[in-house]
Amino acid sequence: MTLMSSEQPKWLRDIQQLLPIRTHFALNGAIRDLVLMGANGTEVLVSLESALWRTLQPLGYGGMLVWDMVDGLRGYPPEPERLRELGKLCDRDLTKPQEMGYPNLGELMRCINGADRRRPGSQVPVALVVDFASRIRETSRDEADRFFVTAEKAALNALPLPRGEDYGGVPLFNPVFWLAHRPADIPHWFTGDNERVRMVAVPAPDLDTRKRAAARLWETLHRARRDREQNAFANELARLTDGLSLTALQDVVTMTNRMQLRASDVDDAVRSYRVGDLSNESPWRGQQLRENIRRAETDDEHRIDRRVMGQPRAVQQVLDVLKRTSMGMTAAQSASAASRPRGVLFFVGPTGVGKTELAKAIASIVFGDENAVKRFDMSEFSAEHSGDRLIGAPPGYTGFDQGGELTNAMRERPFRVLLFDEVEKANPLILDKFLQVLEDGRLTDGRGQTVYFSESLIIFTSNRGVSERLQDGTVRYLVSPDDKPEEFEIKLREGVANYFKNTLQRPELLNRIGENIVVFHFITPEVGRKILEKNIKDACRSVQAEHGVEVRVGKAARLKLEQWCVGDQVLNGGRGIGALLESRFTNPLSRLLFALPDARRVDGQVLTVSDVLETPTGYELQVQHS
Repeated sequence: MTLMSSEQPKWLRDIQQLLPIRTHFALNGAIRDLVLMGANGTEVLVSLESALWRTLQPLGYGGMLVWDMVDGLRGYPPEPERLRELGKLCDRDLTKPQEMGYPNLGELMRCINGADRRRPGSQVPVALVVDFASRIRETSRDEADRFFVTAEKAALNALPLPRGEDYGGVPLFNPVFWLAHRPADIPHWFTGDNERVRMVAVPAPDLDTRKRAAARLWETLHRARRDREQNAFANELARLTDGLSLTALQDVVTMTNRMQLRASDVDDAVRSYRVGDLSNESPWRGQQLRENIRRAETDDEHRIDRRVMGQPRAVQQVLDVLKRTSMGMTAAQSASAASRPRGVLFFVGPTGVGKTELAKAIASIVFGDENAVKRFDMSEFSAEHSGDRLIGAPPGYTGFDQGGELTNAMRERPFRVLLFDEVEKANPLILDKFLQVLEDGRLTDGRGQTVYFSESLIIFTSNRGVSERLQDGTVRYLVSPDDKPEEFEIKLREGVANYFKNTLQRPELLNRIGENIVVFHFITPEVGRKILEKNIKDACRSVQAEHGVEVRVGKAARLKLEQWCVGDQVLNGGRGIGALLESRFTNPLSRLLFALPDARRVDGQVLTVSDVLETPTGYELQVQHS
């Protein structure tokens, strides 16, 4: 028998070697992918159907009959002379697909396998391909089972056909190839209890196969040049496409051409392919992001440290991550760089110090829209089964076909910031799902569909290391506003490390986060006063925009508000200041405007708040009209 080139896929070489002793082959796995085959001293990408024919033809087979429940029976290859000969075998005109039900297909299978050598055509070297075999058992169960019993008998009673010396002289069976996605799609009693049936796994392409395929695809690039660049392109494309099919590689190259990218920028095409975005308008690419980062550092109107006050070190660390990302250096040392999220940040610090606000600022810088933040309150995921909300219920459970909140959000908008708030409150088993996201940049939902996180930036927030709850329910602070900055950071970083290593016993999660832990400090009284002033201005600006009334706050009123709202509120942060200002200023201002007659609420009117009074029923403003 003529042996195939060692460059051919091993599973095809196995089929060829087994043709003298096996008659049925149940193929499963990557059956819809392209196959890299040797041809005339080079390699080509062909369909699985073509790959099977290229394997059988050198052994003297005259053609293949291909059947599926939709199109019926057809011949392959579609050459007129071969189709006429194949048509004689089944007494049908195969120049076009022919309808054929299970009973007739079973009889044809028995004939091809040579179970009865007296049948016309039973000694013709030919193969039968049963395509979409995964769907057979989803039809009438009794009819499908009867068909598989017919196939089982055909396999058991099959007889090999002798071959001449030109083909090695070894008798070979006429094979039947079943194409199914999963081994379980074919009855186990058919594949497991029959020595004539062989299960064959068609694997996803490994790194070497992807390299060789990429080298062939290089020739289709609109800017293909020297061999040195071809090798670099092949190595890079193979590295970036771990877990993808050869069909996906071909599509990526097509996108590279369509997007008019250089071969060296193929990583952008890979990322676009993963998330299904063909616009060539990624916010992570080009000069716009770099310009936005520069403005966030230097432009008075857009400076990020004016939005997130009192956290200069945290702001700078985040800007450094964005700069690294804008230069394409995210996990550049990793083989899975193209599939990983654009950035991962772990914000740790007291409540109300700007963690959520900085996440919104990042979304505004990168995507031009702070609503590009998708926030998940992880305290809602404390139960073990609540992880189904993120990725969807597994098959067989109610609502499995609806997908999960996280996977659906990423499918709808892959370019976004994901904010997982108070992550320490989630069930530890749920956190395991983030391992795959942080390492491989993908998740598979309950429907079996994969979503990619390669265009997202992921932020976790936590209060770990700030305080602890005692047995009596009280809270004890582990850090203080009086701590030196260096000591403060050490305590919080140790708190985070202890949580992952000892409490969760998931040090691998900490390793995925790496050095991207961003520590937020308590706000100082000075920062608290700035936050208060900003909140007052925002409230006054809102009144003027809504009602045309200008509100001014006098010095005495400001001092009182400062005493009430800032005072001891450094432990409660900016959020605590805002809550106190709402009850002492915003609510009484709203009451006053509500009671003001429409005739006196006119554009250009000025209300000056001269004092804020505490009364038995709440707070009231003393105002002067002008």
